[in-house]
Parts: sequence; structure tokens; C-alpha cells
Amino acid sequence: MRLAVIDIGTNSIHMMIAEILPNFTFEVLSREKDMTRLGDGTLSSGYLSAAVMKRGLNTLKKFHYLAQMKGAQKIAAVATSAVRETHNGGDFLQRVLQETGIKVRVITGEEEGRLIYQGVKHSIDLPQKENTLIIDIGGGSAEILVANAHKILFLVSLKIGAARMKDLFLPKGTKKDFERLEEYLSSQVKEIAPQILELGFTQAIGTSGTINNLAAMAFFSENPSAGSTMRSPALSFESLKKIYRDLQESTSQERAQMKGLDPLRNDLILSGAAVAYVLMKALKIETLTACDKAIREGMIYDYIAHNRRKIKSETLIPDVRRRNILKLATKCDYGKVHAEHTARLSLQLFDQTASLHRIAAGDRELLEYASLLHDIGYHVSYEKHHRHAYYLIKNVSLNGFTDEETEIMAQTARYHRRSLPKKSHPEFLSLSKENRRRVEWLAALLRIADALDRSHFSVVQSVRVKIERKRIVFGLTASNDSEYEIWDANRKSDLFRELTGRDTLFRVERLKRQKPLNLSSASPKSEGIKKIVRVV
Repeated sequence: MRLAVIDIGTNSIHMMIAEILPNFTFEVLSREKDMTRLGDGTLSSGYLSAAVMKRGLNTLKKFHYLAQMKGAQKIAAVATSAVRETHNGGDFLQRVLQETGIKVRVITGEEEGRLIYQGVKHSIDLPQKENTLIIDIGGGSAEILVANAHKILFLVSLKIGAARMKDLFLPKGTKKDFERLEEYLSSQVKEIAPQILELGFTQAIGTSGTINNLAAMAFFSENPSAGSTMRSPALSFESLKKIYRDLQESTSQERAQMKGLDPLRNDLILSGAAVAYVLMKALKIETLTACDKAIREGMIYDYIAHNRRKIKSETLIPDVRRRNILKLATKCDYGKVHAEHTARLSLQLFDQTASLHRIAAGDRELLEYASLLHDIGYHVSYEKHHRHAYYLIKNVSLNGFTDEETEIMAQTARYHRRSLPKKSHPEFLSLSKENRRRVEWLAALLRIADALDRSHFSVVQSVRVKIERKRIVFGLTASNDSEYEIWDANRKSDLFRELTGRDTLFRVERLKRQKPLNLSSASPKSEGIKKIVRVV
């Protein structure tokens, strides 16, 4: 299946589309990013402005369209600081839902950190026994955690993101502004540093765009003749100190010439570098390894972990309509063998009586699905189980089907036994004349198919229909005595006779007995043999 994950951040909105593979890994198909700057003025005012909302909504509309064009079957979206901390963030998400259909989950800083850990853990081999420090500097917050390959040992989310710090402390970017910013950052980190240093760590990883940009700037500063590809993305504290000094003294035009810096981060890199500098200094980090895998990858791994059964089902049954029919059938503990055999017989009848019913070929699929579901009413009660089947099919959301198709299947299952379709039945009367005819024919065929497996032992293996002028002959291939099935088929062919105006005759044309089971040669460990012995 294809999954699109969207991260609505304070600086940017990102989307990643991935193909989830049968072995529960994934392959990235595309990445999209828009620097929407939802945090501009938002974190200080507490409100998303109309202009900011419009930027975000336009990007999400575009991403929704791209996800559909690339065949994404599911879109999972999360929002962080810029939406979480604003008074009108709910209004924004309501508009997103109304205009795109995307339901966005607002997550805490701690949940953001957990997802970042999932992304890193599956992308980098973390030591089994030694600890790793992971830092993500976002726009509104920074997530800092200590973890190993098995679990998170320490996690905190601090409101010291690059966009927030820029708005609060760097209105002009003077030396005094930077001093105030560093002083504030030091006070925030001071409380957590002892706990982190006590836990200890053997490596430090940075996962944000800020850290990846700083690592790229450091690399190209030290390797000016290097091409466009950065090798060994790492940021040493000594390199960061130099870059940080250069940034403080730079103009916007000068920063635009710095290789490795994303032009859209021209202003945010100032505060981002300050946050990285204070964190590396306080936590005594000599080198920070840059990692481009984080929250979005974590979202995909998290989805896989919580949906393994669904993913396996979608891999085995790629057709969404069939998958949802079988999902409902399984949920209602349907009799699989009888349901599938009845479906096979009903399709044989449909194909061989096409000159009589003359209904659309597409209804063949609806007949098959109604056959698979015709007995699910047993899940509620044996009494009136045909009516319970109607209720279950009608009221369970069957994705991939129109309301009309669902109604046709539900009524076909409802009339597989007992009463024939009547205009005195409100549900049947509510159908159009054409759809009433469809239900009558599909129910007529299902009634016969169900009767031909009356014993639920698949005695009647197949049926061959011969259309004569005054009667319809059903030639049966049977594996055993089929008098019981023929008796029931004579009773339940009443609707078929009414529709055709002809008599029906059921007769065995071929007796194809099964080979006797040799119990002495069967393995005593065979589950199938155990079941047969119990029945005997």
C-alpha cells in the first residue's frame, strides 16, 4: 500500500509518500516541502493570521492533490508547535478537514520526540548497551532525548525552536540581541543538562533542517573546492563556533552566498545556530552527526507497527472492494467454506442464465459479494438471520462501494431465504424499478446456489444450465448423495420460476465421488485428519 505522511511544522510543511512493502519496510517514492513559515509572528501573538492560514491551506491542498495523483491510499498528518500553541489552531485544522479531507492529529512535543526516535532508530544502528543523544531543533521547539537501541531513557521538549527564538530575541540581530538569546537558552538548558550528563552518551545525532544546514555549511567551509555532495555529514563544536561567529557578523546578502545554507533559512539560521551552539556547549558535545531521517520516517514506522494485520491483508488482497467484503465477513465469523462454495455456484448460474436475466455484467461482482455475506446474520442470531445480514451490510461502512451498490448487495442477501421480494417491504419499494429487477434476479440465483449447498458439505460441485422452451434444467455434478440439496433447490427456485415463467428441473448428471480417505497412511500430526476423526 501507499502511505503519505504530512508534518505541519512551524517553519515548513513536509510530505513524504512511501510504498509499504510486504516485509513491513518501505520505499520512499517522493518528498515534498513548502517553507510556509506558519510560526511567523504566531508563537508570540498566539494566533495564526489569515495570511498564514492561507499559506498553510494552499500547501496542504497541493499536497493532497499530489498524494492522490501518486496513488496514496492513506494520508497521516500531524501538527506541532505553531498549531498546538495558538488559540485558533483548531479553526485552521477544521478548514483543512473541510477543504481537503485530511484529518490532522495535533501532537505534543513528547510525542514528536518519540516519533523522531522511531525515525532515527530504524535509520541508524544505535548501540545496544550504550546511549545516544538525539537533538532536533525545530521552529517552535527542540526535542532532546537520550536513548539506546531498545528504548528512550530521557525525553524533553523545550520551547527554544529557531523561529520562536528569532521572534523573541533577534529583532535586529545585534550583538546584544545574541547575548540575551544565549543567556535565555543557557537558563533553559541548565535544568536538563545534569540529567543528560549523568545518563551519559557515546554519540550525538542531530535530525533537524537547522542541524543539517549547519553541518553542510561547516563541510563546505572546510572544503571550499568540494562539489555539491557533502560527505560524512557531521558538525564539530569547533566548526560550529566559527560558523556562529561568522553568522553573527553577516548580512543577509553575505549569508545568501554561504554554500550549504538553504536560501529559505537565511534569517532562521541565526537563531538556529545559537540554539545548536548553546546545546553543544552545555551538553559537552564534541561532534554532532547530522541525520536526515526523523519525524516523517518515524510516522511511517509507527503506522506499520500499529497496522501490520491491515498491511498484510492489503498485500494479499489488493482489491479494496473485495478486501472490505472479506473484512466484514471475517468480523462476523462467516462460514468460509459454505460462503465461498455458494459464491462459486451463484456465479456459474449467473453466467449461464445471462440470456434470461440480461442484467449488467458488473452485477456479477455484487452477486458474488452478496453470496459471501448472505449468512453473516448468524453473528447476531439464527432467527431471522437473513434480516440481520441486511442490517449488517447496510450499516457497516464498505469503502469502495456506492450507496446503491451496498443496498443491492444487502437486499440480495436479505432475500436469500424465506420471503420473496415484495412491494409491501419498504426497503424494496424504495428502489427504482430497474434496481428492483436487479435484486429479484440476484436473489433468485443466490437462493438456488444456497440451496445447492444445503448440507454445507459442497456435495454439489458444479452446475450446468440447459435452457429449454418450457423449462430450465440444472444438471448437477455431485460428489455424494444430493437428494437433500435437490429437495431444497426445488423449494427455493420459486423466485426463479416466477421471473422466467418456466418450470425447473434439478438432476444429477454426473456422480464424481471423492476418493476414500486412507487414515492409516495419514500423518497423526495432520490437523486436517484430526478434524475428520472428530467428525467421524
